[in-house]
Amino acid sequence: MDSADASDPAPAFRYDGSGVHRSYDSGRALTDEARRVWSAEIREHLGGAPGRRVVDLGAGTGRFSGLLRDLLTARVYAVDSSADMLGQAVAKPELAGVALVRAAAEALPFRGATVDAVFVYLAFHHFADRDAALAECWRVLAPGGRLMICSPTLETLDSFLWMRFFPTADRIDRARIPPRHAIIGAGRRGGLALERQWTVARGFTLGPTEYAERVGRRTFSALVMISDAEFDAGMRALRRDCVAREPGERIGEHIDVFLFRR
Repeated sequence: MDSADASDPAPAFRYDGSGVHRSYDSGRALTDEARRVWSAEIREHLGGAPGRRVVDLGAGTGRFSGLLRDLLTARVYAVDSSADMLGQAVAKPELAGVALVRAAAEALPFRGATVDAVFVYLAFHHFADRDAALAECWRVLAPGGRLMICSPTLETLDSFLWMRFFPTADRIDRARIPPRHAIIGAGRRGGLALERQWTVARGFTLGPTEYAERVGRRTFSALVMISDAEFDAGMRALRRDCVAREPGERIGEHIDVFLFRR
């Protein structure tokens, strides 16, 4: 794989053509713990009357789409700009009834004020124009509708153990992952009101061995953007670190959550 251009510390990542879709589900599948934690968050903050319309924006292969459908008893639209990622979702029987829509976050194919909730998980930093994307969320949300963004921020990046072993990937993510105030500002400029911001500290934890195995599947976009030599060297160091840890230790990553209302 090609290394990132040193003159551009945060080049845009294109999922289409990257090959990530082929291993994404094995490297990013929700653990039972993550499913419990995020189910509770979704029910509490997006729950409401059944039969609603919900957009899973930046849905990728749809790992949250079926969960949203079942938790919210809603008509779910899994929206992503990548044909490769949606192609994986098409083959999943667990996504029966979920509408798969290829579209950019900045140009959602829905009429104004027709969506009850928008859910964004680890996709905000991939939006080409973040202000435009959140303005689109405002446009399609019905009055009182909610937008829930779950994202790493500059304030939480130090909780991502794997980043310590891949210097170029670390630089890429620190250049493109927004600070909290940038997400809040984009929402407000788009017309949305911030209801609450908090951090989920245990939304995804793994034992050391499984953690190294998952990182080794190279499904994080920043790891695709570095050289094979750096990736291999970083994985050797990460595996050594994980082997030295206590078997019962859990490695977790902190995710910030932003709840906006139209």
